[in-house]
Amino acid sequence: MKLNSHSFVECAQDFELPNKTQVRLLIHGGAWDIPPALQQGHRQGLQKAYDAAQSSLKASQEPWQSVLAALDILEDDPVFDAGFGSFLNEHGKVELDAAVMEGANLSAGAVACLDSFAHPARVAHSLMQSEQHVLLVGGGASDFAIQQGFVALNDDALVLPREKRAHELWQNAGRPDARLFFAEGGSASLNAKIGENINGSEPHKRGTVGVILGLKKINSDLFTLFAATSTGGIPGKKRGRVGDTPLVGAGIYADDEGAAVLCTGWGEAFIRMGVAKSVSEKVANGMHPQQAVENALHTLLRRTGGRGGIIALDAQGRSGAAFSTPDMAFAGNSVKCIL
Repeated sequence: MKLNSHSFVECAQDFELPNKTQVRLLIHGGAWDIPPALQQGHRQGLQKAYDAAQSSLKASQEPWQSVLAALDILEDDPVFDAGFGSFLNEHGKVELDAAVMEGANLSAGAVACLDSFAHPARVAHSLMQSEQHVLLVGGGASDFAIQQGFVALNDDALVLPREKRAHELWQNAGRPDARLFFAEGGSASLNAKIGENINGSEPHKRGTVGVILGLKKINSDLFTLFAATSTGGIPGKKRGRVGDTPLVGAGIYADDEGAAVLCTGWGEAFIRMGVAKSVSEKVANGMHPQQAVENALHTLLRRTGGRGGIIALDAQGRSGAAFSTPDMAFAGNSVKCIL
């Protein structure tokens, strides 16, 4: 095992609020082959998101507002593949996925293939609060967002010029498989295929984002868990493609009797194995979260060839974070590479 030294932000994963509520906070910014030009941007973005959540909690805001405050930062930061600066699909359009889940009652809300809305995670949270459905997709998700007062942006509002250029390069290179994005040496391989770095930032690669929060009152022995995640998917994805991020049990799960779990990486593999739910079940059956996430990543690689990262937190406040890609952007106490 080795500690990730590239995009890791050493934060006080646990702290206490003025009202004596104990807090556990984990944030990730994607697991993949992060190039040197983007590593400092990842560190800064994670730190800002962590600080936003911490400030919100210390200001006595509701737990979900603190989680969403962190995700707002990450969705607005073009360093990450979420919200502003998301990858474009095969037709050069943005389609956004996001999900939220609460461990106390298994409440969940998710949107997939959402049009241009600045903060898709907030739309997913609004759906969870409506208690009508768990998942809305495409036009239905956009209709719901508008009904809830979210503002639909024009098609290019979330698209940077670099995205259009990167999309053009991807097409000219024969549309290389997005799985290269997560593999050892993936940066070099993709660069060789695409043939251009824009300002040295390798714009054809970025990562999904996610936040896990645990809150424990002074008169309780256990934490209640919250999880939320957001993504623009993979570069050049088919129109209508849905990855693991908005799928409860695949890319996200939160259960106070198991664990809050978020996955990032090659989504198709995580979907096939229902990874998030399986990690939670392992924890519910007595496995430590760190062992559970490492076990899941080993199995994922062996069975599907899929790579990625997983973060988890259980009701006892024990955390796990690991990755099978070259790097993982993570804010917390520790993260392990299983390569």
